[in-house]
Amino acid sequence: MSKIGIPVIIASDTSPPSHFVQKIAARFNVKVFCPKESMSKNEKRVIGKGMDNVHIRDSYAAAIKAYRRYQNRLRQIDSMEIENKEELKKRAIIGEKIAGKR
Repeated sequence: MSKIGIPVIIASDTSPPSHFVQKIAARFNVKVFCPKESMSKNEKRVIGKGMDNVHIRDSYAAAIKAYRRYQNRLRQIDSMEIENKEELKKRAIIGEKIAGKR
C-alpha cells in the first residue's frame, strides 16, 4: 500500500456506511465519510458518467462526494506558502484545527 499511498479517509456512498466500509476504515485507523443520505443511483450515474462497471462507478462517486466536502479547505492549504502541505491536508481531513499564514 505504501507504493500507492496511505488512506486518510474511506468514502461510502451509503448512509449509514456498510459494515465492510467500517471494517476497512478500522483496519487503516481512518475515519469514514458518508453522505447525510445515501447517494441515489442517478447521482452516482451523473458523477461517474461513462463508467461501465457499477462498483467502480459507485466507489468513484463516493470519493468525489468526499472530495467535494473538503475541497475548499484543501485549496486554501494549497494557496498557503508553507512546507509539507500534504501533512496539513491530512490533519484538516481528520478534523484537527489548522491555523497558518497565507
